[in-house]
Amino acid sequence: MRGLFVGISKAYRYSLDAKAFADPKNRDEIMTTLDALARNAEQLQSHGGGLDPSFDYMKRSLSRDAHDALESFKAFNDVGTRFILSDITENCVTCHTKLPATRPFEAGKQFLEDIDVKSFPAPARAKLQVASRQFSDAVKTYEEIILSKKTTAEDLMVFDIFDNYLSVCIGAMNDLKRPVPTLDKFVGRTDMPENVTTYARAWIGSLEALNLGVATGGELAAARRLVTDARKKSPTRNDRSGLVDFIGSITLLHRHLRSNPKDDVSVAESYYLLGVAESYVYRTYWVSETEYLLDHSIRVAPKSDVAKQAIAYLEEYRSSQTSVPARVIPPDMQVNIEELRKLTEQ
Repeated sequence: MRGLFVGISKAYRYSLDAKAFADPKNRDEIMTTLDALARNAEQLQSHGGGLDPSFDYMKRSLSRDAHDALESFKAFNDVGTRFILSDITENCVTCHTKLPATRPFEAGKQFLEDIDVKSFPAPARAKLQVASRQFSDAVKTYEEIILSKKTTAEDLMVFDIFDNYLSVCIGAMNDLKRPVPTLDKFVGRTDMPENVTTYARAWIGSLEALNLGVATGGELAAARRLVTDARKKSPTRNDRSGLVDFIGSITLLHRHLRSNPKDDVSVAESYYLLGVAESYVYRTYWVSETEYLLDHSIRVAPKSDVAKQAIAYLEEYRSSQTSVPARVIPPDMQVNIEELRKLTEQ
């Protein structure tokens, strides 16, 4: 994992300078870096890196992006290569917000120092801080964005500021108290639309009620209750009222899967609930795990009632995302609903 991050950070540093990236003198070194990045990403996909199977989509996505960057560079498509390297960090962000912060990551700290991240616009700075697992710095940056008078409601939504901020606090840092003072101050802003401050009030209440101190073995039941409650708070996926509960459920479900449960139906339900929660939380076009998680849920226990729920949700989700799968998800990573339906009927 560390070798992979070093490869990403080195390639990303090159991508920041268009002239240096296009300079023939640097071509061999950049090619070597991208080749090493692709091989490291492929190794992560094959061997897991200590991640449970719920991260398989992210590993495949990262590996594909790394290989696409290499092939794009071989074709002398510098602009396309730099674009892929810029957005490859989305894979890191989406993954890292779900992994608990267990110890300092010095390689990430050094990477940020090398690229002078302080000079970056705040949203880009926060994204890179999460990607490099510098979570304490990331939450400070997010709080700066949330409370800045220069930040518009559109900025907050376009850059998924609240989604990422709460995901880091809850999922990575296990700190439910940290966001409350910031959200309290945000609610007092008079320059924000009422619907946004209403969401913030709802998140404060959810944070104060949320309990992640669930005994081992009770994570799935607790996550099930959270998803049920969150869907009542958010009757549509555009409604952000249940955001905190969805993030909390994702945290508990990953904790449950890390315990390596043996019951197939329990595993299938975990993937189903993850798929539902992910569809409400992580809405970026670049990384979308929902269909993969629902697919896996069905394949684990195709004859279960959970599989029927997963099929129904997958069909509804697909119909609401008609323009997204063909544009974003490569053909070999798309989900075949008809194939899955046959598995449940055989």
